[in-house]
Amino acid sequence: MLTHYAKVLSHTFILLVFCSLSSICAAREPVLVPEYGLENLSQNTPSEPLPLGTQLDSEGKPLAIPAEQSALEYSSPTVNVDEAKTKQTTKSTAAKKKKPSRKQQLASRDRVANDPSCRWLNARMSQLETQIGNRPDRAASYHTDELSARQQEWQCLKCGAEGPNQDDHYRCQYRR
Repeated sequence: MLTHYAKVLSHTFILLVFCSLSSICAAREPVLVPEYGLENLSQNTPSEPLPLGTQLDSEGKPLAIPAEQSALEYSSPTVNVDEAKTKQTTKSTAAKKKKPSRKQQLASRDRVANDPSCRWLNARMSQLETQIGNRPDRAASYHTDELSARQQEWQCLKCGAEGPNQDDHYRCQYRR
């Protein structure tokens, strides 16, 4: 019985609190911030509903959303016939050039084999060449010595052609 009275009292208390809060809120005047007053709120609400998919910016104006475009709708650029003919003539003149001999390929640094040691060797030789070019002959003598050793290593490793074999690294390594 005592629990029944406790439930009734708690429900009554909650009901009184709810009624008093609603009456307090209704009697209280709204606080208006100058930029967000009731007048501004009524102006920002659109009179007609927005169409589906419309987005608004911070000022309430509709944003222009670009139409979605599929990646499958790709069109290749047009090719001028004159450009195609000039490309063919340059290819035919390049084909007429004499292919370098095997010895010239090995010594040449125009092409670098796809090997990490060959790429490093090419970069080191380029660095040595720039250092030699910046100094007088006597001051760069140790650079010229290293460059000649690196050129021999380049040819031994076949870095200008197909690149080194597995045992070429040990056999061709520059030793001081």
